[in-house]
Formats: sequence, C-alpha cells, structure tokens
Amino acid sequence: MIEETMIHPETGETLRRDIRPIEFSYKGEKITLDMPGWYPPEGDDGIFSMDDMAVHDKAMRILKARHAEKLQNIAG
Repeated sequence: MIEETMIHPETGETLRRDIRPIEFSYKGEKITLDMPGWYPPEGDDGIFSMDDMAVHDKAMRILKARHAEKLQNIAG
C-alpha cells in the first residue's frame, strides 16, 4: 500500500493522510470528532480538503443546535 503524502506549502514539512480526533467548540459547547486531513508528524496543524471539511460542518451544526436548545431551555 502506498502512503499518501504532500508537502506543506508554508513549512515544507511532509504531511501524511490521517484521521485524528479534533475538539470543536462554539459558544461554550464542545464536541470531539475524528477529522480527516493532511497532518504533520507532530501536532494537529493540518490541511483539509473540501470533503474533509464536511466533518467540521457537521460539528458546527451539532454545536449550534445544542446551544440553541440550551437557550430555549433558559428562556422557558
């Protein structure tokens, strides 16, 4: 199996295709989801394709819904 790699356009580091748990937050709400992307050997400073960003979009939908529900419960 050939490992997928790319060179980071700014740092020159070799990035590898991987899936890592990333914590997303929105107005005090938090969720951790597995985020596909191109990652350096150390750290989570990845580069993401449009397809990868679907996970980010999902996280934001979940967090915004949780926040809205919390506001509804406070209001009444």
